[in-house]
Amino acid sequence: MNTEQLLNLHDETCGKCKEIMKQKNSDYTGGKNATDVFANFNSSVILDIHPVQGLLLRLIDKIQRIRSFTNDKQLQVSNESVEDACEDIVNYAILAKAMLIEERKKIEQNL
Repeated sequence: MNTEQLLNLHDETCGKCKEIMKQKNSDYTGGKNATDVFANFNSSVILDIHPVQGLLLRLIDKIQRIRSFTNDKQLQVSNESVEDACEDIVNYAILAKAMLIEERKKIEQNL
């Protein structure tokens, strides 16, 4: 792979990740009319887990899935590829960033 191919992959991946995030956000936060885009992660407070830490736990699942693939050269669940796991990691990173930005805003408002 050369630099141009890598950057094309980046563009393709980001576009696909954005579409996936749009669909999953609706599914995981209460539907099209939901108002809390972080609802599924915010629910981790029920277990006394910070929402970003809850997100990181889900991220670890994806890392473990990729680790299994690199160890075994295949995955047992065929409807989710190793590429899907990579795309989920991209989206989790963006979600974590957004959640941390929101948290920082709340802290600054309380100063």
